Amino acid sequence: MIRLRGAAIAVMAALTVAGLLTGCGSTPDERTGPAARTLGPTPTSAEPRAPSAPPLPRTHAAAPTTAAAASTPSRMRIDAVNLDLPVLAVGVATDGQMALPPDPARIGWYQYGPGPRDAAGSVVLGGHVDSKEFGTGPLVRLRKVRAGDRIVLRSTDGSAATYRVQTVKDVRKSSLALGEVFDRDGPRQLRIVTCGGPYDRNGGGYRDNLVVTATPVR
Repeated sequence: MIRLRGAAIAVMAALTVAGLLTGCGSTPDERTGPAARTLGPTPTSAEPRAPSAPPLPRTHAAAPTTAAAASTPSRMRIDAVNLDLPVLAVGVATDGQMALPPDPARIGWYQYGPGPRDAAGSVVLGGHVDSKEFGTGPLVRLRKVRAGDRIVLRSTDGSAATYRVQTVKDVRKSSLALGEVFDRDGPRQLRIVTCGGPYDRNGGGYRDNLVVTATPVR
């Protein structure tokens, strides 16, 4: 999950990407191998606690823009890897981490950041790769996404935004540049984040975040 920092945190429900991506709560599915990295749900008393997520920069802990509020993403499709997932608007959990959908068959949209119709900034999506309750989810296929693949984000107002993948990277959670991921003022982009890298079976969780960056198709 993703943890927020700063006084503005109380106002927003935010994804702590590093945390969001740091908090994978289960072991990889043996059938999919080490490449299958999942973000697990927020740990409960019945589960071992996953590493905490990095805080979200205070400059990104703000109310949603008018465009974001008017156009809520509802579905994400990546035909190249057969991904078609419902998108849920998410905020910040009581522990300060991003409140990701518990089911890895769904992905969350950070509703306090830009939306697809905003003129600037990054639309941020995050989800679990797997969980102890549901097992390995479809986001494991994000690793197979390649530069040039298209991502379609449909919204509740009937609009659709198409993006072209630029990069797919594993980034150490300790090195994830949250200011770039949650950018509100820079070029329009789509960021999809989940867990990646090696998995520490002794309780350390996934080492990395898998980050897909895509730009709008004009």
